[in-house]
Amino acid sequence: MNVKEYISSGIIESYVLGIATEAERKEFETNCATYPEILEARDAFERALEAQLLGDARQAPQHLKQQIEEKLTTTSTDTATKELEEETPVRSMGIWKWLAAASLIIMAGTAYWAITTNNKYQDALAKNKQLQDQAQQATAQLTDLQSQVEKLSNPGMKMAGLKGTRTSPGSFATVYWDTASASHDVWLLVNNLPQPASGKQYQLWALLNGQPINLGVFDMDIRQKRLLVKMQNVQNAQAFAITLEPAGGSEQPTMDALYVMGSL
Repeated sequence: MNVKEYISSGIIESYVLGIATEAERKEFETNCATYPEILEARDAFERALEAQLLGDARQAPQHLKQQIEEKLTTTSTDTATKELEEETPVRSMGIWKWLAAASLIIMAGTAYWAITTNNKYQDALAKNKQLQDQAQQATAQLTDLQSQVEKLSNPGMKMAGLKGTRTSPGSFATVYWDTASASHDVWLLVNNLPQPASGKQYQLWALLNGQPINLGVFDMDIRQKRLLVKMQNVQNAQAFAITLEPAGGSEQPTMDALYVMGSL
């Protein structure tokens, strides 16, 4: 088995986001148990997703976290024991459990600041409002992520794993193309691309019979706002590619600046 090709096929993203088929899921879990590189790549993607959603969230006081953890441990010992016995090396959709626990800590922190002593009342209100805003932001991000995952679950969604070229062998991106809808929406998942130089932007292309079709440019900081980047639609395509172009894009791709490419 070519582990590198398997990792760059997009199966990790499909598994973590919950859109892999049952057969793909079982195969992936078996491969994770067999190949440490695949398990490590999955863990890295989950950590990146977690950091994107809640990297800026303010932490609740340490003693409050410990109280919550002790309470959860005390009230769910039987359930935890059963899960431990059944656990495999693969933590399917572990990110959602992590986000639920993080949301609980954020809300607990909000309550903590709300009941601070009277001599610090004004300060407590300010901190409470800040934590409430952070909790609302995290909830909105999670809702947005769930909405994006639902789009990828469309049966007509095709996926293309774009692998790095000699220009950038470690680069990788994934294109999701909705062939079932009349609009033929195109979504881009930026897995790994180097930060472009000032005055440069990445540009996505669809390829049909050897001819490039411009699908628009995107900035790397978009990953801090959304998991998927909505690109221009395309009615027909056989492959996709990303090149590095001057800011604003080019009419034709610069082939010596081809970073990733992949077929459907």
